[in-house]
Amino acid sequence: MAAGQSGGIDLMKKKRKNILLIAGMLLALLVGILAYSAYTQKQIYQESTANLLSTYGQSAKTFTMFAQRNWNILTDWDSYLGTLAELGEQEGQWQEYIAQKATWQYTDFYLFNEQCEFWTTAGRQGTAMYMKEAFEKLYTENKPVISSYISSQGIRKILFAIPMEQPLQLDGTTYTALVVSYDNAVLEKLLGSMVYEGQSDCYIVRSNGDVVLSTETKTEITEQMTNLFDYLQQNASVDQPYFDTMVQTLPQGGEGCVLYTLNRQKYYLIYQPLGLMDWSIIGIVPTGVVDAGMRRVQVATILVIALLGLLIMAGVIKIQRDAERNRRRELERRREKSDMMFAGMARVVERFAVCDLDRDRYQYHERRGEPLYQPEGSYQQMLEQISRKYVVLTDSENAKIPQMLAPENLRRLIKTDNDSLKLEYAARDKSAFFMMTVVPMAWKENRLTRVMMIVQDMGKQHLLQSLANTDGLTGLLNKRYFDRVLTVLEQHSQPFALFYMDLDRFKPVNDTYGHDVGDELLKGVSQRLQGCIRSRDYAFRLGGDEFALLLLGPMESEACASKMNLICEMVAVPYEIDGNTVSVGASCGYALYPAESVDVQQVRCIADQRMYENKQANHARQDGAEGI
Repeated sequence: MAAGQSGGIDLMKKKRKNILLIAGMLLALLVGILAYSAYTQKQIYQESTANLLSTYGQSAKTFTMFAQRNWNILTDWDSYLGTLAELGEQEGQWQEYIAQKATWQYTDFYLFNEQCEFWTTAGRQGTAMYMKEAFEKLYTENKPVISSYISSQGIRKILFAIPMEQPLQLDGTTYTALVVSYDNAVLEKLLGSMVYEGQSDCYIVRSNGDVVLSTETKTEITEQMTNLFDYLQQNASVDQPYFDTMVQTLPQGGEGCVLYTLNRQKYYLIYQPLGLMDWSIIGIVPTGVVDAGMRRVQVATILVIALLGLLIMAGVIKIQRDAERNRRRELERRREKSDMMFAGMARVVERFAVCDLDRDRYQYHERRGEPLYQPEGSYQQMLEQISRKYVVLTDSENAKIPQMLAPENLRRLIKTDNDSLKLEYAARDKSAFFMMTVVPMAWKENRLTRVMMIVQDMGKQHLLQSLANTDGLTGLLNKRYFDRVLTVLEQHSQPFALFYMDLDRFKPVNDTYGHDVGDELLKGVSQRLQGCIRSRDYAFRLGGDEFALLLLGPMESEACASKMNLICEMVAVPYEIDGNTVSVGASCGYALYPAESVDVQQVRCIADQRMYENKQANHARQDGAEGI
């Protein structure tokens, strides 16, 4: 028997090692994939940021040169027109300027004034109030501006304007600004909006985020917004530390990258100085567009790593399954041998378990009926299973099955072949009672290594004892057992909270509906009281409509007051009995041992006095309610 058990335990250990090995390999594979993914993610971010900064840096240089060229030409023409005005030769020079349109690629060249009156080289004249906002800064600050507007045909345009050194009068109208405009397509080309598969946005913003110019939006950003920073803070999920860095460093000419998410789409936001005033260029590109190629490589690499890992897993699992198959065959052979060895024992005991304390294993044999435990397994798990289903029949609160049957406790109590341990235990609902006897089986260097646990059914014996301690009507424990439990608790100095309770308005129920209804009411109250306590606590019927509860363990006064209110509320919920709705109240008082007294009799007096005070208060409230 010992050899069979030892071999079976060794096989179980090998199985556990195989499982741990597979789990370790899976964990290592997962950690490796996560580490590789994190590393490549960082590399992708850094490389994408560098590429985007390079792309939009080129766009920034191109736009800056374009803007400076326009201002230089406008300044030259302002000077030139001033001279021609003195000579009266403007008309011929306008025609010469028009001839340069093809090389300059402008849409319109015109004169403008503060009243939004304009005069173009094509001879068009009129008023364009829709351009007033674009010129406000020019007239308030008297310096060159770049702005955008929507033309009367609904076309977005970009304009470059300078204030004229000398106002120019044509056809009786004085013009004070020289302006050249372009279709927004020119801006799109300059800012590289067609790069990244035409899915990028580009903005020229001031240091506070106000939008100066923008391409036609191709992402999720609303075209009508005026401040890019405010829009992102309100509508997107941004990488806050990087976003804050951008806001802080942009006025000083900082550059960098911010990740944000809008409508479940992730974007790169690249920012860098433009070189004009406090303006910066900002490019916005979906991460999938920038990273597509690199992410395909990343995913492919992860798949290869995962595939290799799974192939290794498959090999290990096959080895483990072969070992498991051999283990089962060996266990079956040893089980047959054990059955033969224990056949004689079956005539003597109903059920028993052989437990190896060193290896944390057991083998259980049932010779009577339904097994109480699994045929074999971990000894500690068996103790936990017993503890969940059964309780020790002892007056000591600290007597728990896992502690009593722990290997250290068994070795402390069983020191020779003649020693043994006996304990009685029962199902938590008291539906079954058992006696367990633990005897030694094997020693190693005077140290207990294996025991046999013999279990006998004690149902009838405990049924008689239970009847002697139980109230016949409600099934609660009776006053006899109440006195006994209090005595034991006092002897062991174990803390507890005592609750006394009796029913209000119970006599009118008996008088009105009869004693049968009254008995059913007492049963209903008893069931509710049992619902207010834990499995280790006690509920008693002391007689008539008087009850008591014992809650084991230390408690605070606040917790007791809360429990008392809960008890009264539970009892006061109306009862449906034989078609009648019956209501009663409850008066309750509590006391704490040993916090309020080390004398149990004094504790009972305190609880009784508080119950009396509670009853007086209840009667006073009832009398007051009846008088209203």
